[in-house]
Amino acid sequence: MNTCNCLSGCELVTLASTLSCIIAKNLSLDDINILAGFLSSLGDNLATIAAVESACEDSVN
Repeated sequence: MNTCNCLSGCELVTLASTLSCIIAKNLSLDDINILAGFLSSLGDNLATIAAVESACEDSVN
């Protein structure tokens, strides 16, 4: 799945910013904080998975 590879860095930032504003518009401050923490954790976990898979791939090659 290479969908994100077609967007530039600025386009991804714009997309994230736009989605944040749309989502936040319909949530309470507590809900925004909880969702932000969850998404931050999700991003950290994805980065860890990618780092481990890349390291394992490098050690095989």
